[in-house]
Amino acid sequence: MKAVVIGGGIAGLLAARVLTESCDDVVVLERDKLPDEPEPRAGVPQGRHVHGLLVRGGEIMEGLFPGLYDELVQAGAHLIDAGEMRILNPLGWVASTRTGLPLLVASRPLLETHLRRRVTAKIVDGVHVTGLSFRGSTVDGVRTRDGRIDADLVVDASGRSSKLPAWLAEAGITVPEPVVVDSRTGYATRLYTAPPEVPVVVAESIAAPHNPRGGIVMRVEGDRLMVTAQGAGGDHPPRDPKGFGRFLDSLRGPIAEMLADAEPVTPVYLFARTASRRNAFEQTPGWPGGLVAVGDAVCVFNPVYGQGMTVAAMAALLFRRHKDFSAKGCRDFQRKVAKTAKGAWALSSSADQGWADEHRAPSLVERVLGWYLKKWQTALVHDQDVFRRFLRVVHLVDSPVALLNPVVFRRLAKYSRRGRRPERRRAGSSPR
Repeated sequence: MKAVVIGGGIAGLLAARVLTESCDDVVVLERDKLPDEPEPRAGVPQGRHVHGLLVRGGEIMEGLFPGLYDELVQAGAHLIDAGEMRILNPLGWVASTRTGLPLLVASRPLLETHLRRRVTAKIVDGVHVTGLSFRGSTVDGVRTRDGRIDADLVVDASGRSSKLPAWLAEAGITVPEPVVVDSRTGYATRLYTAPPEVPVVVAESIAAPHNPRGGIVMRVEGDRLMVTAQGAGGDHPPRDPKGFGRFLDSLRGPIAEMLADAEPVTPVYLFARTASRRNAFEQTPGWPGGLVAVGDAVCVFNPVYGQGMTVAAMAALLFRRHKDFSAKGCRDFQRKVAKTAKGAWALSSSADQGWADEHRAPSLVERVLGWYLKKWQTALVHDQDVFRRFLRVVHLVDSPVALLNPVVFRRLAKYSRRGRRPERRRAGSSPR
């Protein structure tokens, strides 16, 4: 069996890794010319910005590539306890504590490069896929600018820029309109030298409707700080260095002060394509055999939540248990992909509804979860056990259902009236 994977990003590499266990031939087609060393590339414009690899995603990658953590740490990444992150939410600094959850902190280019080096599938770069090839109701390959490539299975892992709905439309197959939730969030990122006293991760979270500005500082390879400013609801950080500095200075937390002895080493880079989008491929009438989609080609998450790489990793594991790629089998596979993304989508889309210009009527689950998450904001500041439970859900180790435990609700109740917004931290102070 020959599998062709469209896209050499994280989703494509992980899908290819698992497919090599059952396929005779796996080929990854990437449009970009791939660099030998970790460098940002055109096909991943968000790659210059902070990427969060959630604990569940890291566990999957370490399982697929044993020793990956050690390899990345030797290359300059950091491995910390997820509970050691310093996080300022709208009501104060969360009650940081050790959790036993290993969190890998690395830049996107470093992670992708090391995954690419470990994948045994054939990777062909500089290939522009222009469409699908059909034999009756089955996809039997892809069309490229240079010709055609045969395949028994085509996997679309081409990410945010996927053209799959248009390619299917060419064959008379209509995909339902995607569900879109746009928080109108924009990013601006700059790299700095790293003063020794700065923690590995410091973050100030955004929250509708009163906290549109936030940021994150992350230690990355090369002894550098990656500093990403975030602005929701259209309140985007600017590109010019002075404006970027003023934006950081406007934050409630100490990010600007932490950079007092740091030197910038890059320009400021912007990214604002952050709308969340979910394609209901599993509901598409006439879905063909020989075709499946994973990663951002199916479900795009607002990058602020760091869910994309982990959901892609979870979907890649489905190839171990799913061997039927007939029309019915492929549609069943898409149902499993949709189920894999369901919890992450509920968490992020409910939080983003508060920023959306045009409000889609949220589902009952989203309304309950949104209300409940607000109760957690106060508890996270006061209760280390609540923080541990919350982290396990946020990092997709536990289902969001774990947040609806009656025992947990009683713990939240005693904090629900304590909340107040923190005063802006004075210069020279630091997160605890």
